[in-house]
Amino acid sequence: MAARAVLPEPAHAPGLGRLVMQVSRELRTLADRQLAPLGLTMQQAELVIATFLHGEKGSRHLTSLVLTDEAGVSRLVDRLEAKGLVRRRPSPRDRRSRALELTPAGRAVVARMRRRRAVVDQRLREGISADDIAATRDVLLRVLDNIARAARAVA
Repeated sequence: MAARAVLPEPAHAPGLGRLVMQVSRELRTLADRQLAPLGLTMQQAELVIATFLHGEKGSRHLTSLVLTDEAGVSRLVDRLEAKGLVRRRPSPRDRRSRALELTPAGRAVVARMRRRRAVVDQRLREGISADDIAATRDVLLRVLDNIARAARAVA
């Protein structure tokens, strides 16, 4: 079993919010490094994966999946279209809107991303039990709920 890092005394330990932000920043940096050989950023990869998993959706649906606004999704789609990974086409459900679909090159890059992700996920889980991972996921989901409640209270 891998040795656990010794944390500073609680009085000097970073707060939960700071730890979450640090983990997020480090994970994004790692993901960007892993995706660079594919010519993608993490956010572009998220949009490609969301399109793969959720099929032909309009930009409004994708905003919640990739955590940006419609203008941000539009810019991401523009970049991915220029790379030949996705294409816009008329929505089969609504003539006024456009749906996004993967190109054959987009489907090929999804397969490469999934292989890379499996390796990174395995490394991230080293020395952490399945129970600890499940407990961490539960805590983070509760933190997200608390943030949402706090945001509504402020609004």
